[in-house]
Amino acid sequence: MHASLSAHSPCVLADDAPIGRPHQRRAGSAAALTGWLAQQGFPGPFARAEDGETALMRAAWLGNTAATAALLDRGVPVDAEDDQGRTALWYACLQGWPATIVQLLQAGADIDHADDDGLTCLIQAAASGRAELMALLRQLGASPLPCAPDGRAAADMAADRARELLRHARRLSA
Repeated sequence: MHASLSAHSPCVLADDAPIGRPHQRRAGSAAALTGWLAQQGFPGPFARAEDGETALMRAAWLGNTAATAALLDRGVPVDAEDDQGRTALWYACLQGWPATIVQLLQAGADIDHADDDGLTCLIQAAASGRAELMALLRQLGASPLPCAPDGRAAADMAADRARELLRHARRLSA
């Protein structure tokens, strides 16, 4: 576990509202896990979908901290990969769920894991122009050093994205 993830760290968020999105409903307790799994089409906590997606990945995608906690308590592997090499942390980051991101990191998720395309969560956030998520990931210990297959690091991608936005802004104001 990263030292910055103690229970009293300023990065631990009390709310699991996603970055830049309205709050989404989530399962209320670990006792609801069986029903939640059935609703999601998983016969059990260790089952996988056809593309290799796990129940933990689905919970992370939805920002469902209760299901995430219940699955982790059952011993599901935090860094299991789908058919594209993506982990539950990648899914939580793609959707921008800060509390779920912290929860997975506290459970031992590898913050710098690269998927089969060579993309880390930080690189994906930069490529998508998600500055808040980039800041959160850096605060939580993500390394700025890994590069995408095209040789650009997250900072390079963020700068490219910023230039692109400036070009669009200039066109709008012209």
